[in-house]
Amino acid sequence: MKPLKGNNKYLEKVRDEITVYQRYLLEDGHVLTPIQAETFKHINDTRDWLKQGFSDGQVLAMIKKTTSLQDRRAREILTMSYVVFAELRSSRDKEGVKYLYSEMFREAAKKALEADDFYNYSLLLKEAAKIDGAYDNQKVVDAEAYKKPSKVTFKVRQLTINNNTSQEPKPVENTTYEIGE
Repeated sequence: MKPLKGNNKYLEKVRDEITVYQRYLLEDGHVLTPIQAETFKHINDTRDWLKQGFSDGQVLAMIKKTTSLQDRRAREILTMSYVVFAELRSSRDKEGVKYLYSEMFREAAKKALEADDFYNYSLLLKEAAKIDGAYDNQKVVDAEAYKKPSKVTFKVRQLTINNNTSQEPKPVENTTYEIGE
């Protein structure tokens, strides 16, 4: 993480809190206090809402509506959910949205499998694979096309040097180039 500017106790407190939740996710046997467990539940709920596709503003409103938290703490919870669950940040770009839809299809496929609905299970997995690009042949990179050099065209221009006014100018170079396709 970036070094803190000055002696900002508030940022240190928030970073320490984030470290506790990251340690809880990564280390087996790490126990949270009841207050930390409640905050982690809020962070996890926020993560679920973001994964469902709600915007940051909508999630903030939902946090304030479902809990008795003030605006500042709700914003902290939202920020901590982005930091603790790093995959959320990537879900906001184009590839991340595709990943999000793919994960939704996989979760639905898992539920179909639990219900012994094998037909819908296979259809949902096929849709997830399409979104991930498993059937897209255009994504195959043609390495030979990138190895070929670009076309270079040389055109003649004359560069002359005239050091003395009593002598005639001397041609020095007669070429220029253009890069084309």
